[in-house]
Amino acid sequence: MPRTVEHTTRYADALMTLALAAHRPATVVNTGTGYAVRVDFERGIHLLATNAPGDLSSDPDAQNPWVVTFFQKQPAAEDTQLVTVTGEWLVDAFDQALAMMPISCIADDPDAQPAELRLVGTEVHDLAR
Repeated sequence: MPRTVEHTTRYADALMTLALAAHRPATVVNTGTGYAVRVDFERGIHLLATNAPGDLSSDPDAQNPWVVTFFQKQPAAEDTQLVTVTGEWLVDAFDQALAMMPISCIADDPDAQPAELRLVGTEVHDLAR
């Protein structure tokens, strides 16, 4: 039986927190091998977050770390993994992963505006909108 609704209810606080941090809706998705929290961004980039090996734990209070992975969709190929970070808290793992993304100027320029985030070799765009 699909567990998307069950996990959405169980992880409502995590979904809300991640949605606020990412400025995008966060949803629970079935990955085919388990469940994950997913956030979609511009340019075919999305993140998947889990707190059990490749899945969401049935116990949201379990002491499992969160694993946040950013992917980019490739035409006629499998998604490319861009960065993976493990952290005790979902939003902290998200922040660390975002800081490690191959985006020019974000980590080096404290005056960079979120609307100016740019993947290396791409046009200027906003990942968080």
